[in-house]
Amino acid sequence: MKYDIVIEGARVIDPAQNIDRVTNVAVADGKIAAVGDEIDAADAARRIDASGKFLSPGWIDMHVHTYSHLAFSHPDTIGVLHGVTTVVDAGGAGAWTYDDCRRYWEGRTKTDIYALPLYNAAGIYLGDRGVLDQEPNQSLQVPLDDWLDMVDRNRDRVRMIKSATVTRLGFRPVEAARAIADKVGLPMYMHIGDQRGESGFRDVLRSPGPIITKEVLDTMRPGDCVTHTYTGNRGGLLGEDGEVLPELYAARKRGVWLDVGYGGLNFDWAVFDKLLAADVVTDAIDTDLQGVNVTGPVHSLAHVMSIFLNHGLTVSELVERVTINPARILRLEDRMGSLTPGYPARATVFDIEEGEYEFRDHKGVKRTGSRMIAPAFCVMDGEVIESDFEPSLEQSNWSFMPLMADDDLSMLEGRLDEEQREFARALGRDYADVAWDEGHDLHKAFKRRVTAMGIDEVHAVDGVFDLFMENRFLVPVGWLLKTFDKETAVERLLSA
Repeated sequence: MKYDIVIEGARVIDPAQNIDRVTNVAVADGKIAAVGDEIDAADAARRIDASGKFLSPGWIDMHVHTYSHLAFSHPDTIGVLHGVTTVVDAGGAGAWTYDDCRRYWEGRTKTDIYALPLYNAAGIYLGDRGVLDQEPNQSLQVPLDDWLDMVDRNRDRVRMIKSATVTRLGFRPVEAARAIADKVGLPMYMHIGDQRGESGFRDVLRSPGPIITKEVLDTMRPGDCVTHTYTGNRGGLLGEDGEVLPELYAARKRGVWLDVGYGGLNFDWAVFDKLLAADVVTDAIDTDLQGVNVTGPVHSLAHVMSIFLNHGLTVSELVERVTINPARILRLEDRMGSLTPGYPARATVFDIEEGEYEFRDHKGVKRTGSRMIAPAFCVMDGEVIESDFEPSLEQSNWSFMPLMADDDLSMLEGRLDEEQREFARALGRDYADVAWDEGHDLHKAFKRRVTAMGIDEVHAVDGVFDLFMENRFLVPVGWLLKTFDKETAVERLLSA
């Protein structure tokens, strides 16, 4: 047969090629073979009738979390099963941890995963602990050459360096990220807006300080990107007078990108309305999916797209913001974001359903809309994958639950194979002589034991995860173990 798959009858929208019409799409050998009316479905091994549906290039969600305690048990639950063919981990890993992150998921997901490493070498997971106890934070003292080495090993996947305007820390994160970005030759990805809870870790870490958003915007360069555009938190894009910061307009003229980064704490209707009225519409629509916010208010990329659909954007404008625009921001437009013949065969087929739908901002304020985007299936490198939202909503997928000493540990029975048990016992003996001060030191000891035993590292990681978590979450082993006291961790390893 000439083609493996022909999808016929859908309204095909590909802004990169100025296509918006009902036509056919052909796939062969995992690549886009052709787009056009002349395609004969009789020439295909599989024929899919998508009449009445929309077909776009595969969706790209350029702000999610696939690494750290904020992530999910499996990226496919928020990727291909949501109609999203490419996701980007925004800051979960850093210079110390990205290689491990990539190694762990490579070959284990159907979703394509890229990364925006955090300026903090440990990544998000407990990376700012030193700020709380005022001890020196190793993760901010990493030689720039170490960053260059990591990026050089992973230039095909690492696309930007993430920073943040955290008022308590002032310009330190911005300066650190800029120095790294300049050293490795990548743009900067800038989180704006403080995130303060009522108490606890976030409250201590992100207590109020001088707002520096205007100054940060002035430092941003063409190709840099601001995330959390519609945040209502301190340090957003509205000034104290409630008006759009002039520095934002200047940054836009210089070629600075904007994305949504909806998240559980970063989308406010009042700010959204003000910026939309000022024609500040983000270049990319993305989710900041992390943990429990998959149950609301974020839900999915389709849900966030639907907010914009119900506020006046056309379907073509939406598709542009989840396909070619993020591809350009990430400098990946030579391989994705379009149905160009020869590109990997990645497409999302979706419906627009009519009804009454509820949307919430991070304050819990509700709005209703009459239309909802609903992915039906995606094509991922030639494979058809039906959409299924249920796996993403299972608590085991989004709830990071370490197994503490007072938990029922009977579930550990039979979890590890003999090689993993032998490794765990050896690691426990190693840790008996290691100071329990820094997650990085524990992580290095873990890596030394992997090398000494010659065990496959991913297999060893899974063994540790199965000893210390209800469900596997990809977090750095050393920092995971640091959440336990030394006696508990060593005893559990030795008794494996």
